[in-house]
Parts: sequence; C-alpha cells; structure tokens
Amino acid sequence: MLYLIAWSRGDIILVEKAKVFEFYRDVEHLNEKVFWVRGYADAIVGLFEDNDQSFEVYRVVIGRDLNTWTKLDADHHMVTNTTNEVLLLDSNTDKFKPFWIQWTTNSIIFGAGVEVGAGINLQWQLSRNATIRYISVRSRKYYPVEYILDLSCSKIPM
Repeated sequence: MLYLIAWSRGDIILVEKAKVFEFYRDVEHLNEKVFWVRGYADAIVGLFEDNDQSFEVYRVVIGRDLNTWTKLDADHHMVTNTTNEVLLLDSNTDKFKPFWIQWTTNSIIFGAGVEVGAGINLQWQLSRNATIRYISVRSRKYYPVEYILDLSCSKIPM
C-alpha cells in the first residue's frame, strides 16, 4: 500500500539571543524528541530537570560552518564529540534539518534524521541519574537559529 505522509502542527521558534534559554517545552512524560533546525550559527538544545534552572543539566551543541563539531556537554564540560557532517547543521539556511534526542535517567543519545535510534549518533552514559522534565533551545552566537519542536506526522493511504 502507498501512503502520503502529512505533516501538521509545526510551530517555528526563532531564537535571536545567544546564551539565553527563554522557551521551555515540557517533556516529563517523554523520553525522546524529534526536532528540526536551521540557522546561521551553532544550535544548542538543553535538557533540564526544572524550568527555572540557571544551567542545563545536559546539552547538545550542533555545529555549523567553521565550528566543525557537534558535542554533548554535561555541567558545561564536553563529554563526547564528533566531526561527522551528518550531525552538523546544513549550510543551506533555507532548509530545516531533522535531528532526534533520546534520554533515560542515565543516558543520552543524539542523532540526525526523523527516525529515533537510526544512523550515526553520539551516545553518553550519565555520571548521575537525572529526570529530564524540560527541553529548551537557543543559539550559540548572536545569529538567528530556528527550531521546529512539535511536528506531527501521519500516514494517509493513497
């Protein structure tokens, strides 16, 4: 059977301020998230236990252009990184690129694409248990980055 893939409910979040998390999405009852990013600078996804924390518990810095790496941080210390361009932002700023992140109380996995768990990814075992309740996004530099955090997909029989 053939299907038409239909996407709906996508809100674009434009982040123009660097180093400031202003938008928090409740993910308490989730353990994974697919999102899309485009922009002129590195993109940062922060994972939080509370939405009033001054620092994220864990973060993914998604590189672009001159920053040729993508990394996972814990308490602002790099724990693992890669220069694989699959895990970098697309240099074509007209196109959103899909990524996914998955977490448990003791691990984080990050990858590219719309299928969670597929393809090349970064993995890290956490040094302490953390209950992730919020996800937030920001830019690393003073250039705009756009995110789509909520996008539903459905298959419609043709």
